[in-house]
Amino acid sequence: MATATKPADDKKAVMLRPFRTGVQVIDDDPYDKTVTLTQSAQVMEQYEIPSTGFLNDVYILAENTVTGNTATATSTSTGVGVLAADGPFNAVESLTFTDTNNSEIIGPLGGWDLAMIDKWGGYCFQDDPRANSDVYGSTANATASSSAAGSFKFMLRIPLELVPRDSLGSLPNKSSSTPFKVKITMAPISSIYANTATPGGSLRLRMAPVSYWEPTDTDGSGNPVSQNPPGVGTTQYWNKTDYTISVGSVTVGLVNSVGYPVRNLGFVLRDSSLSRVQGEADFPTPFRLKLQTNTMINRLKDFWKKRMTEDYGYGATAETAGGKDNGLYIENFCRDFGPKPGWETRRGYLRTTDGMRLEVKGTVTGSGVHTLTVYTNYVGLGAGTPLSQITS
Repeated sequence: MATATKPADDKKAVMLRPFRTGVQVIDDDPYDKTVTLTQSAQVMEQYEIPSTGFLNDVYILAENTVTGNTATATSTSTGVGVLAADGPFNAVESLTFTDTNNSEIIGPLGGWDLAMIDKWGGYCFQDDPRANSDVYGSTANATASSSAAGSFKFMLRIPLELVPRDSLGSLPNKSSSTPFKVKITMAPISSIYANTATPGGSLRLRMAPVSYWEPTDTDGSGNPVSQNPPGVGTTQYWNKTDYTISVGSVTVGLVNSVGYPVRNLGFVLRDSSLSRVQGEADFPTPFRLKLQTNTMINRLKDFWKKRMTEDYGYGATAETAGGKDNGLYIENFCRDFGPKPGWETRRGYLRTTDGMRLEVKGTVTGSGVHTLTVYTNYVGLGAGTPLSQITS
């Protein structure tokens, strides 16, 4: 626990109440921009997050409205407004969240990537972006024209705070001259829809930060309160690395996944057509993960599916709300306090250092070249903060 500075002749340090005692969660004015989707990608105006106190998350709401649609599906084309495999989240072609020094904290990655990070990263009671039909849905017509076909809506979250219990990972956000930034590029129509005859709608993009206000000096009883979260400056990162692999026996060195305490690792396999459905069929079973000389995972797909259901509670049909996502398997290191990932004491993080050998091994079936995407969620400790200081 933090201690206040004391005079040299004091016998005891004054114990500070935890940071969370002196703060409350606050919202701020949202970013609000509207564009018309076209056959070209569009760079949105950069969002400079207003200074608040300590930044926890940024919520993103995308609403695409199609009216007066005259496009018609034919027997040889995919229905009007039918989304591509990663839709509608893939309407965000690229997203990057940068810190006050313009260094990347989240990304660059796509909207579907962020949806998977939200769903499997371990942040909320209900993490699945598809779970709430009020903020998720799409309209398509498989056989004929429909005035609203192609409309969609979804909501995502850029996660920063790691553990609300003690506010670890909440980032100081006090400078209007060096703000955090969100950079987004919207995808072209040809990426979003299976039928490119679908017209572009009017897409409204809104973003809103969630923060803590500046902490009070004392609690209700007059006890001094810590003015910073534990390990202030401790930051979680998400990066994405694509590895091109052939069918058969493979060994992939995860060069971008070591050097820090690792909180989550995610693996997504796609075939040469970038199909996750085929990637699911071709995924190695058993799948092996090896750190230095230690084999950490030697797991059959069905065993892994069962363990994911046990950890996250997702047991519905694949690619639906509450279901597994085709081609994706997650290994979490943040479930050591309660039954769900994100209920963590930080004792279970995978501790890695620069130069360590972390490898995936297995046999990829199917045919042609595949792409293995690896998501790495790691934790950068605040200056002067050892990992032992933030474990509880």
